[in-house]
Amino acid sequence: MNTITIIKFFFIILIYFSILFLLDSTYLENFIWKSEIKFIDFRILISWLECNYLGFDVYSLDEIKNCPNFYSIIYYGDLWLLIPYNELLKDFYLNILPYIVIFLFVSVFVFLTSPTSFLDFSILVLAFLNPSTLLLIERLGFDIFIFLFIIFISLNRIYFLNWMTIFYLTFIKVYPAILGINIFLENIERSFKKNLILIFTLISISLVYFYFNIDKYMISIIKGASNSGKAGYHYLFSLNTLPKISKYIFEINYIFSLLSIYCLFFILAKFFNNKFRNNIKLFIEEIFSKKGRLFLLGGYLSLFCFILFSNFVYREILLLLLIPYLVQIKKSSHDIFLYFFISLIFFRFIFLYLYGFININDDINYINGVRFFSDKFLIIITLKGIIDFFLMCFVSIIIYNGTIKFIKFKKLN
Repeated sequence: MNTITIIKFFFIILIYFSILFLLDSTYLENFIWKSEIKFIDFRILISWLECNYLGFDVYSLDEIKNCPNFYSIIYYGDLWLLIPYNELLKDFYLNILPYIVIFLFVSVFVFLTSPTSFLDFSILVLAFLNPSTLLLIERLGFDIFIFLFIIFISLNRIYFLNWMTIFYLTFIKVYPAILGINIFLENIERSFKKNLILIFTLISISLVYFYFNIDKYMISIIKGASNSGKAGYHYLFSLNTLPKISKYIFEINYIFSLLSIYCLFFILAKFFNNKFRNNIKLFIEEIFSKKGRLFLLGGYLSLFCFILFSNFVYREILLLLLIPYLVQIKKSSHDIFLYFFISLIFFRFIFLYLYGFININDDINYINGVRFFSDKFLIIITLKGIIDFFLMCFVSIIIYNGTIKFIKFKKLN
């Protein structure tokens, strides 16, 4: 065992116990809204398994509200209920599994990133201990499981397991459907025709499954929209951040502002793509490597969510999937675009502490029944909206060029 491997082991242990310490500390309350119940999101997931096990219809509010550990009606897909459950497993799920998941999250990501320099380790410290990641861990939201499954499908060579994993995740949370792009990436030697046949087959199976379970999924979609929550102004990761702020401050029509921001996003993406064309070519030289595929999957999914949904910030964990590839190419490239991209991510991690602090410590006031935000809160969420805007703009042009490179590769083969 070499020195760097030993350092990684000690680093994992240090980060793991730092997270556990912060979860039980009052210090973290200055940066995130801590729940009264640790791992509350995961406990809700388990409560649905328990209520279903006890014979309650988890899709009926009249029935499930009588369940002993009722939190809410289910707003996930029916496939979640296939998870095995009994009283013995309940104890494991609630008291042991969360700590295993956190350790897996830390250890797998550290070894996947393979840090070798002070900068590498510093980025990982900020990646694990920033408020967005800690909020997700404190709630143990389902996104952390999606994060781990993405790593699994990017590395796993038993393709059938990848397809079943994507199918399963899609019919639990819908948005992981975009991970179907992995069918093209998992084996770039596979012919385009075979890929299309495979996708057509999976879509057909999905439509058949959805048809026979449409009633439950309609309930999930409706309840998901109202319960799993669209983020408001607080803890928001979305392209609609700036339109929301424009509507609040300047009373600009939200739809007009949203369309304007969307247009600006794509115009700037095109501008940056033209300006940094040669730099991006260097950036994507190793994009078909294992870590490159992970970058593409994380980039596609985070961009998909960023553009289409009002996400809570803990979905920003998907951005961590960009880091292993950045660390990999940093070792062989000294391109200015790469270091600018790394610097932007580094700066954003640090900024999240200020953002989290003001989110927590800025009270929401009402004047004549109308919600009122302070100037400092509006400034900080505007800054985050701008930072996210530019970061995702750069992510979009990288995955665009990676996709073009893939298409050209398929044409040549």
